[in-house]
Amino acid sequence: MVDVVATLSGYYGGARRDPGERFTLPDSVWRDEKRRPKWVRLAKAGEKVPPQPAERKAPARAAEPGRPAGNGVQEALGGPAPDWLAPELLTSSPPGG
Repeated sequence: MVDVVATLSGYYGGARRDPGERFTLPDSVWRDEKRRPKWVRLAKAGEKVPPQPAERKAPARAAEPGRPAGNGVQEALGGPAPDWLAPELLTSSPPGG
């Protein structure tokens, strides 16, 4: 395994890598010019890089005070919306018709 540092933002190993992030590449990928990411460089021995979380997830948006998280529909219904309609709703005529 080869220790590398991202010089630009990029994707590798199913995760987004930010500039300055340190991670490892398999030797076979590092030796193959076509497969090696162009946006990485070898990490120097003893180089201090801030530790990165093992798994990145999109940051959750904080709800504003007084507003529900998400789009509010699921919260207002108390659960997911049903994916079906009752048969009597499908066959009933519109009001006044």
